[in-house]
Amino acid sequence: MPAKEARSPGAVRREENGPPCRRCGNHSWDVEHRPKSRLRWLAETLVAVPDVWIFQSESGGWPKKQYEIWVCLNCGRRARV
Repeated sequence: MPAKEARSPGAVRREENGPPCRRCGNHSWDVEHRPKSRLRWLAETLVAVPDVWIFQSESGGWPKKQYEIWVCLNCGRRARV
């Protein structure tokens, strides 16, 4: 079993089977994680509270404190997730 990679919060991973790029149709991406601003995370949490409390097991859960930026390896298009 290979050792788990140690990554910093902003480290880039390769996504070879991602969705197709809207510009070029390529499926290879670099994915970078960046922290959300405190205000954005708080707003997303407040919106998620009723859903998490009411639907519990069917809900999407609490929002993460990071967002992803996907960069196409072929054309350089950036997509924020």
